Amino acid sequence: MVVPAYNEAATIVESVRSMLALNYPDQEIVVVNDGSSDATLDRLREAFALRPVDAEVPYDVPSEPIRGVYRSATHEDLLVVDKENGGKSDSLNAGVWLTDQELFCAVDADTLVDRDALLDVVAPFLEDPSRTVASGGTIRVANECVVQDGQVKEVNLPKTELAGVQVMEYLRAFYSGRLGLARLKGLILISGAFGVFRTDRVREIGGYRHDTITEDFDVVVRLHRHLADADVDYRIEFVPEPVAWTEVPESLASLGRQRRRWYRGMIETVVASRRMFFRRRYGRVGSVVLPFFTAAEALGPLIEGLDYVLLPLGWYLGILNVEFFLTFLLLTVGVEVFLSWFGVFSEVWSYNRYESPRDVLRLLWYGVLENFGYRQWKTIVAWHGLVEFLRGERSWGAMERSGFGTDAEPAATDAAAGAAASAETAGSRAETGASASGFVWVDRLVDAPATDGVRWLDRVAGDGTPGRFAPVVYPTVGVGEGGFVWTADFGDGDDDDGGFVWTTDPSLGAGDGGFALVRDGEDGVRVTATTDFADAVGGGGFVWTADPPLGAGDGGFVWVRDFDVGAGDAGFVWVVEAAERAADGA
Repeated sequence: MVVPAYNEAATIVESVRSMLALNYPDQEIVVVNDGSSDATLDRLREAFALRPVDAEVPYDVPSEPIRGVYRSATHEDLLVVDKENGGKSDSLNAGVWLTDQELFCAVDADTLVDRDALLDVVAPFLEDPSRTVASGGTIRVANECVVQDGQVKEVNLPKTELAGVQVMEYLRAFYSGRLGLARLKGLILISGAFGVFRTDRVREIGGYRHDTITEDFDVVVRLHRHLADADVDYRIEFVPEPVAWTEVPESLASLGRQRRRWYRGMIETVVASRRMFFRRRYGRVGSVVLPFFTAAEALGPLIEGLDYVLLPLGWYLGILNVEFFLTFLLLTVGVEVFLSWFGVFSEVWSYNRYESPRDVLRLLWYGVLENFGYRQWKTIVAWHGLVEFLRGERSWGAMERSGFGTDAEPAATDAAAGAAASAETAGSRAETGASASGFVWVDRLVDAPATDGVRWLDRVAGDGTPGRFAPVVYPTVGVGEGGFVWTADFGDGDDDDGGFVWTTDPSLGAGDGGFALVRDGEDGVRVTATTDFADAVGGGGFVWTADPPLGAGDGGFVWVRDFDVGAGDAGFVWVVEAAERAADGA
């Protein structure tokens, strides 16, 4: 089981626990920490007693450099690979090339897998081992579900309508869409959250592509093309019984980022596979499924969005046949509602995980409700996604995680959410290759490998991407009785190598100065150490003080206009709990 993990501290422990609890006789879990800037690796260390594997990686892996490999002292089947950031596809490739198993299961780090799901999803490989190359299971929504020991113990429908509509969408997508395509022998998408593949077949096509943001869709289409070109008889199956659970966005902003990424990735894959269209050598996939899928999923929302503009204009000009329009509208809405209700009834008749009749009625209501507002919003998202695709947008988009079950950590405060938005903007610049710099937390400073700290870097050590201030989900991670101070000595005696280090003694900080924003050219600004705020943007800067009125511990950074003042009535301070931050207004 290959688990790519980037900034998944909120869910990674419960997710791995769910995999360790699976009923499967021969299983290895490979968690690939893709250069996370949060506490993902620390949480894995604490929860599973990770110990370094001293042996070198035995062969070249087509991924970014691997910094370390760890094995759990309590679960011998758990391996953690720590590598420099390269994206989800890069992490999957690291896992695929590091395993000697004949099958691998790609699982998202924010996914919980039912205890028998892995046994169920490999059934096609047992039935027809020579022909089956991939199979996928059903993904369900875990929001508001009760999770214990990595397993979903109580299934609840989300309280918010936005998450509830997504539950209905997932049921429709899998029990109407995927099941139908599988029966047509034309399944072209296996969810990246839970899918099993033959390791050798994926290696044959070079693994996962790095230049796509929907690697799950892309790899299945490429398998179809490769095996058809090689004239190999094969099967790609969907098995509805196995279930994996994932957390869905509960805000329109986060959902919009996710759906725009999905749309951009779909267009990328459709364009890359255009030579398969209407060619009989690719069977039903090339002759029917890909063209139909493109018309319905890629072009359909764009045409529908354009209609919302043209129809009022046609009515105003008197050229709209109102009776025909209403008939056509009822037909399209009716088909949509039928497919939604079919997905809901399939769940009720077959699995009945939503036992409350009220929850079932809510799901049926969502199947109607989504056509009035939500569906129109999705057409706007599709147009936005198209514009981003044409502009060459490559960003992944930040996703807020609140964690699974009752053991979830407190969610970030509004202030932290604002920081996340700023970090996402900076992250987008990083992914598009902008030459921005920033503060980053690094576990291994290049100049002093044994030292941890926060440094201002033009490029993050080793991976070539611009730096940025990245938020963490848990405000309590790393908090102690101390704060960050600037020091010019990281232990190697080089006075030119300064940076922020965590200490309980603010007197170790360097000089009487502070940090200020100064203009760098016409458009840019940079942070610089200075003893004079005169040239700073806004006439002020950040200084270290051992007594901030609102801060926790021994000190913190505050914004001042005068170094002699030290602390003012407001500023940026280090606090222990999110609740304190909200209460103190820091």
